[in-house]
Order: sequence, then structure tokens, then C-alpha cells
Amino acid sequence: MKFIDCNHQANIIHQYVEEQLHHSYLKEYIDHPYIDRDRIHFLLLPFAEADGDISLEEVQWISTAMLLQIALDTHEKVTNSEFDPLKERQLTVLAGVYFSSLYYKILAETDEVDLIAILAKAIKEVNESKISIYKGDHADITALMKTLKKREASIISNFFAFMDDSRWEEVVSDVLVYKRLIQERSSLEETETTTFLQALAKVSLPSALRESGLLKKKSEGHRHLLSSLDRLIEGVKAAVHRNMEDGGLIAPNLKKIVLELLPYAEPREMTKLYAEEG
Repeated sequence: MKFIDCNHQANIIHQYVEEQLHHSYLKEYIDHPYIDRDRIHFLLLPFAEADGDISLEEVQWISTAMLLQIALDTHEKVTNSEFDPLKERQLTVLAGVYFSSLYYKILAETDEVDLIAILAKAIKEVNESKISIYKGDHADITALMKTLKKREASIISNFFAFMDDSRWEEVVSDVLVYKRLIQERSSLEETETTTFLQALAKVSLPSALRESGLLKKKSEGHRHLLSSLDRLIEGVKAAVHRNMEDGGLIAPNLKKIVLELLPYAEPREMTKLYAEEG
């Protein structure tokens, strides 16, 4: 499957998910859910070597994984802030439940019991990782990053397991972590706190620096946390490219599909590598 064909399939799935998410009452009170196109493309990777379009049932499989991700992301938007109207917060919770119910409804129509069990496992892993990050009970940065990867990639990783195709798991997981770290860095730059930033500060900064004010720009704690994030970002980026170079089971044309989706410019040596292989 060429990238343009993959993009066509992604459009079909995107439209299908949009149709499932439409609810006129919810639209009045909460933001329309964000549909991550990269995740759709990643979920399509196990089908990339197939001839022709994927089936309606396969569209439904991918769509349920997307709806589940959207449901979990929607629950993260719930706040305890007194500045957010109570009705809006309540509807955000209900929206997450509603999107979860769509996942069950579609899977019930396909009668794919195995996928229900696998995605239920993914939900458990995501929720456990969220709790772990919230509690900040990690021994070091390595343990925290392992938990973050579980939070970001469990749905897609378990979907790959359902498809019996593990070739993509490492590189896709790292790309998803990279994207999250970029978002976390943006939050820190805008002096917004997150559970991950608090957990990262706990394992990477001495208490004196944490107490100096992590969200105060130009404070020592803020600078050190930015530096920690930058090192993590560069490390994950390097891991993505190592996995791409070492991925002997991944055909060159499929590597090119992944490269199209990377959220940063590919290095010159990678361009040369795939030009030679292709």
C-alpha cells in the first residue's frame, strides 16, 4: 500500500469516526473531540501490505480503537477547577462514557470477541499508568518513561497484538512518546502543570529546585525541567531512527510510510538510507 493509498484509507476511517461522534447536545457544551490522524495511520500499518481497500469490518476494528482512545482522552479533560462550569465538567465525563459505549456497540456488531478482550486489557493498562504517573511513585526517569509509553501506546500495541503483527510496536510506541513529550514541553513553556511534569520533577530534580517554582519562567527549577525534557526528546528521537534502521522485517516501502508520519524532519543519513533501499 502506497502512502497515498494509506491516506485514502485514513480518510474513510476518519469520516466513519466523525459520524459516530456526532451528538448535537454534547456539541453545545464541550469541544469536539480531537481525532489524531497519526494514530489512524499507525493502526493501518498491519494492513499496509494488503492489495486494495480494507474491508468494512476492518474499518470498524480501527474505528473502535480510535473511539476508545478518544474516550480516554476526553476523561483527561475533566478538571476540578471552580472556573469551569459544573455542567460542562459533568457533560465531559458523560461524553467519555458515551464514546466508550460506541466502542462496545461497534464491536458487538462485528462479533469480534477477541478484540473486545484485547482492548479491555489496553484500557486497564492505560488507566493503571495514569494512576502511577499521578501518584509519582517512580524510582527513576527510566521507570517513569516506561509508564508514559504504556499510557500513550497501549491501545495501538494491543491492536497490533490482535493483528499478530509486532513489527511496528517499538517504533510507533516511541513516536507516540515523542509527540507526548513535545506537548509536555509546550505546557511547561506556557507555565501549565501536568501530572507528567510533576512526576518528572520528582525523579529528576532535587527538592530544593522543585520548591523554587517549576512554573516560574527563568527559575532554576523551570530551566532544569526544560533541560530534562529536551534530553528525553532527543533520546526518543534517536531510538525511533535506530528502530527504523534495524527493522529488517519491515520492507523499505513500508518504512517510507512511517517516515511520512514522523513529527520531525528526517536526518540526512536516513534520507540516504531509504533512497538506497527503495
